[in-house]
Amino acid sequence: MGDFKFKLVFLCFSHTLLHVYTELPLALIPIIKSEYELPFLIVSLIVAIPRLSSLLLSIPSGLIADRFGATKVISISLFLEFLAGVIILSTNSIEFIVLGFSLTSIASTLYHPPALSAAANILPSNFRSRGMGFHGASGTLGVAIGPLTLGLVLNRFGWKYAYLVWIIPILISIIVSIIVKIDFGINEGIKSKSDNSKVSVKSSFKEVLNSVFIFFLIIMLFRDAAGTSISTYITSYFTYERGLDPAISSIIFGLSPLLGLISNLVGGFIGDKFGLRNSFTFIISMLILSIFGIIFSPSIYIIVLMYLTYGFFSSMTMPITSSIVACIVKPEYRGTAYSLEFVPMSLIGIIMPVILSILITSLGLSIIFIVAIVLYFIALALFINFGKYLQKGK
Repeated sequence: MGDFKFKLVFLCFSHTLLHVYTELPLALIPIIKSEYELPFLIVSLIVAIPRLSSLLLSIPSGLIADRFGATKVISISLFLEFLAGVIILSTNSIEFIVLGFSLTSIASTLYHPPALSAAANILPSNFRSRGMGFHGASGTLGVAIGPLTLGLVLNRFGWKYAYLVWIIPILISIIVSIIVKIDFGINEGIKSKSDNSKVSVKSSFKEVLNSVFIFFLIIMLFRDAAGTSISTYITSYFTYERGLDPAISSIIFGLSPLLGLISNLVGGFIGDKFGLRNSFTFIISMLILSIFGIIFSPSIYIIVLMYLTYGFFSSMTMPITSSIVACIVKPEYRGTAYSLEFVPMSLIGIIMPVILSILITSLGLSIIFIVAIVLYFIALALFINFGKYLQKGK
């Protein structure tokens, strides 16, 4: 019992620092747009290019995780995060800044399959959703810390200090990951590392890419498209449509995932308590209601409140979807499965910012909420049908 808790603490620690830079590019959109005098279409490409880098590595990252184990890959991903910070701090070139953004995205892509697979494998089945909730919450804390740091340092020191603040902690985390050398071990019939290394690429994909898992990926595609519609341009909405200072917009943006620190745990709890089908259906329904609340809110204060409510429920899905993958995929193939789970997010992260930039130019920033509602409704309808493939009680 104590052994899996120690491993989980290590995963949570690395997950937090891995994500401190993750959402900074989105928080920086109105700032970079003004500083470099860029149109929304070019800004959308700045967002899309790192996600393209992430997409190209999504599948290989899972195969690497299944073959070489978690510790080495986690160390490499943290190093790339560190390198991204150094590059961004060292240049004023927008091209190199985008390179830094891309390295951050690649680091996240490399990290998640081994970390999620390790977490799913070490956690007892009756604690899995809650354990995934703790791991998700730690990443959410990192996601929140970045924009919050930006909001605090922007007007006094400039936006690059949001990267400088976290350089040393990330470097320390790299050293710790090398020294600790955690072997994420085997649990409940999972194949040993030596056996696992013999699993071929062909058999991994054949085992994972069945009709049920593909159906699940389609649902994630629509869910991620809806979430991306809001997350990509919400700071721009607050800044340009509602007249808020970019620093305040960044703080609001950061508060949303900070609430996720709690909602990840709540999501894990309700997943274990009420089942994955009921929990996911409830959460998506609440996301839709929250967006309607944003659209029809009479004041900026209520809009912010409804956005934070939206953020709370959005983070609740993380342990639920991670547990669904664990339910429908065999343990020895989960690294590949978790990498494939991130493909819809990467793919839609490339396409949606560009599509939305065109819609925003013609219809205004408020269109992001209408698009998100439609996409969430589609995801909900598909998931209701998908629920029959989950085990009874799940």
